Amino acid sequence: MTRYTESRDSGHRNWWQRNWKWVVPLGGIAMLALFAAAIFGFVSLLSGMMRSSEPYRHALAETRASAEVVAALGEPIEPGFMPTGNINISNDEGKADLAIGVEGPKGEATVYVEATRKRKRWSYRTLVVALADREIDLLAGDAGGGRPDDGDEGSAEDDVDAAAAAPRDTAIRKSGAAKPLDGD
Repeated sequence: MTRYTESRDSGHRNWWQRNWKWVVPLGGIAMLALFAAAIFGFVSLLSGMMRSSEPYRHALAETRASAEVVAALGEPIEPGFMPTGNINISNDEGKADLAIGVEGPKGEATVYVEATRKRKRWSYRTLVVALADREIDLLAGDAGGGRPDDGDEGSAEDDVDAAAAAPRDTAIRKSGAAKPLDGD
């Protein structure tokens, strides 16, 4: 009987005994890769949610439309991978505080956005492009409160009327018509 057990122990090992030295490290590497893929997927999902938000899209459009920013960074102006900050939306209200990295052929910058949402309408308090040597306030010269210019060349009277009407918030009636909130 001793002969049988000796031959069994010396020459016939099961699959695990023969292969554990490569299975254990490979399994560990596979688990790490799976964990890294899950983290990357989660970060990409969050980034995609921020990128699809109205404050992000508006800030990027305003940045690309600014002649001063285009002169400083060149064209095309592309966003970085991951915007930072937060967006909180609850029903018809919300807040956004974002920092968006952008780059062009001539350099890099960060776009800072602070906005509030009331009655499904975003109002921008801050929309600043921070370059290495200076900051460009994209809301400073815009009488429309941070909304893109429609490019219409009108008379000076039209500009005064637009500037007077711009700060008003509007509410949407059930019929879809806009009504000023100040009771006009």
